[in-house]
Parts: sequence; structure tokens; C-alpha cells
Amino acid sequence: MTRTKFQFVSTIRWAVGSVCIWGLALGMWGQETDFSPYARFGLGTHQGMLSPGLASTVGLVSVTPDNVFLHAEQPASAAGLANPTFQVSAHSQRMQLSEGERTSNAWTGGPGNMGLVVKKPRSNSALSMGLTPLTSKAFSVQRAAEDSLVGNLLERYEGTGGVARTHAGVSHGWRGKTWFQAGTDSVLVSHRGLDLGAQVDHWFGDARQISTLDLEDPSFRDVQTVTSFRHRAAGWILGAQGFQVLQAKYDDNKQFKGSWVMRFGGTYSPARTLNTDYERLVQSTLPLGGVTTGIDTSSFEQSERAGTVPQKWTVGGGIQRDGAKGNRIGIFADVHGQDWSEANTTLGHLMDGDGSWGDAWSRSLAVVWTPARKPGKVNRPTYRMGINTSTLPLRISTQFGAPPVALEEWRVSAGVNKPLAGSRSASQLHFGMDFGKRYTVLETLHTETNLRIHVGVTLTPFVKNLWLTPRLYD
Repeated sequence: MTRTKFQFVSTIRWAVGSVCIWGLALGMWGQETDFSPYARFGLGTHQGMLSPGLASTVGLVSVTPDNVFLHAEQPASAAGLANPTFQVSAHSQRMQLSEGERTSNAWTGGPGNMGLVVKKPRSNSALSMGLTPLTSKAFSVQRAAEDSLVGNLLERYEGTGGVARTHAGVSHGWRGKTWFQAGTDSVLVSHRGLDLGAQVDHWFGDARQISTLDLEDPSFRDVQTVTSFRHRAAGWILGAQGFQVLQAKYDDNKQFKGSWVMRFGGTYSPARTLNTDYERLVQSTLPLGGVTTGIDTSSFEQSERAGTVPQKWTVGGGIQRDGAKGNRIGIFADVHGQDWSEANTTLGHLMDGDGSWGDAWSRSLAVVWTPARKPGKVNRPTYRMGINTSTLPLRISTQFGAPPVALEEWRVSAGVNKPLAGSRSASQLHFGMDFGKRYTVLETLHTETNLRIHVGVTLTPFVKNLWLTPRLYD
């Protein structure tokens, strides 16, 4: 008994410690998570789902295939969890950027999603809260050019920061029961359910960029532009998800033999106001003692700006097959849209360079599989994989007056969650990876590829050691 408890505590410490140390190490090693030049735009580049389980289903939003994770963008997911749950994760990624014949690459990474669900075990009501990265503006790219008047020059673009999202929500579920035939008798089974959730969230962060024009000719001064976007926005999300048992079989001994279940869901987030403290400084610089020093201010602008982030909706569903030995396989689809075209009027100050806003769409397809129980082993892993295609909200201008082209993206993913060794609770380790490419119809205009690796842990209490439960001690 002592040995088992020691193994469990050691595993918990190793799991949490590994995730935290990896996250801190990645944060110190390189806080940038996207070095695309299009991350220079004031809002930054959306980072997608940064928790292992969600990344391995390529960001499936509307439907939660199994009740293991808190989904930061689906408020109803907390009601479906069986126990109080704490989750934390970190990620690392390899990225490569290509424009024409120029190529650059980097290893980056950082912390992922962190969340907590507070509820009574087996309760249909839950409170949830969490913190997750939303967008990233961090990058480091440069390119060389030659001008007939000033000679050779080097353009450098560096950035830090981005926008994070904190959220808190409440959710509640309802279950309906009916009788299913079991030989000459029948059994009472939950055959349908509906979970509803509401969430308030707050966006905050400072997206900062430094653009430098470095002239090789010492008779010319260099030019540096420093821009800061301090963002804040409040909003809310409504979510719903449910299930319906289509068919269930039981034998004469009332033993479960299999079922078919349909799952469905959706979310809606209304438009929100994005407030920005904007600063822009343009100055001439000279290297003094190896340090770039400003010697003359050409212009300085400081203002408070506001724009509208458009409403967003998601809808999806799927079908799953549950077997007699606990095996399960399900296939799920998801689509969501967000019309950014009107943001060209209200958020034009965030889209510099040759970019503009446009409609965004995303389509996901995911498969989740849990193998059957083996004799003497109740716990077993769950495997996930998926594919996603997206049209991002960025439109890139082309030469010769041609219409702007959309930045497209595709991603494939895979992952597994495994019960913690020696644990008597439902705590699990999660591993995931996703590989993707951003591109346009003009292959030489812009191409990005990246590979992300995620690791995380979800912790739940043992039935005899419940969290947040009052106890009376002698």
C-alpha cells in the first residue's frame, strides 16, 4: 500500500514538474511562437489550440469526443467532466518561412493552455476558469536589398508579446433516461443529454514590434520604427453540446453489448470591442559602442483606438460506436466561420503593409479510438488524429494590380492520452503533435510550414481524496 502511494505521488510530481519546467525553459529559450512577417500586424497570428488533446484533433471546437479535457472555447464542456479537473500543458515547434528563393527557420515554444474545473463528483453543474495564449506577435526575420540611391541595406523585423485570454464560465447538463430491452427484461439507461454553458472572457496583452532599416553606407543614418499595441477586450461565449443514443444492446444478463451514439454541438460569440493603446515612434539611429541608439526623433504618435472583432460561430457533430469491452471509435466533423471583411474599416490600424482583412473559415475532421479492455487492466490509452483546412482572415496584395489572395492553411494531427501509472484516479498524461502549412495560390508569394509537439497533464482526485470537499478530522 505504501509503495503504491509512493509511486502515485512520484508520478504526479514528475508529470507536473516536467510540464512546468519544460514550459519555463521554452519561455526563457525563445518566447516567440510565430516568426511569420504577417505576425507584424497589430493583433498577431492566432495560435490555435495549444493543449495536447485539442491539438491532436486539429482544434475541434463544437463537440467534445470524450469527457477528459476542459475546452477553453466550448463553455459546455465542463459539465460533461465527471470530476474536478486541473490541466496544464506546454509546446514546442519547428517553423520554416519561404518567400521566393529566401528561406528562414527557427525552433520556438512556450506554455499552452491552463484550466481548472470546480464541481462535485458526478454533478451535472460546474464552474470553470483558465488562461490560454490567443495570438502571438513575436518573430525575428530579416532580408537584404539593394537601392540605386543609398546602396546596400538590411531590413530587420523583430517583435515580442501578443494577446492572452483569461476566461471563467458556468455550465449545467441534463440527462434523460429510458428503458432498453435486455432479453426478457429491460434496463434503465441515460439515452440523451444536453449540456449548456456560458463563459465571460478577457483579452489582454502588449504586441510590440521593432522595424529597422540598416544602411551599409555610413554617411546615411539608420531608421528604426518602434510600434506598440496594448490590447484589451471583454466578451462572452455561449456553448451547447449533446448526445443521443441511437441504438443499444444488452444480453439476457443485462450486460452491455454495444451502442451507437450521435453527438452534436455548437458555440456562438458575439462581436466585441477591441480597445488599443497605440504608440508609434520613428527615429534615426546610430550604433554607439555596439548599441543601437536613437539620436533624432522623426515622428511620434500616441492614441487610443477602438475597433470591432466580428462575431464567430461553430457547429459540428459526429457518430461513435461503443463496444462491450469498453472499446470506442468515433468520427467527428466541425466547421466555423468569422467574417472579418468589415474589420477593414474599424481595425485598419492593425493591418499594416500589403495586407487586408477577409472572411475566415475552418473545417475539421477528427477520429478518436479507445481500444478494448485487457484482462486485469481497466485503464487504457485513447488515440486521436485529424485533418483541418482553413482560410485565414488575412488577404495579401500581389503585384501588377491583381486582386489580393487569401492565406490558406492545412494541418494534420495525431496524439494519445495515457493514464498515469500507479494512479487510482482518472489523471492522465497527454501527448500530441500537429503539422501544417500556410500558403497562397501564388506559391512564390508566401509559404510557412511548422511542426508542433505538445505535452500536458490532467489531474483529477481519487474518490477517497476529493478536492474542495469539507472534512471533519478527529
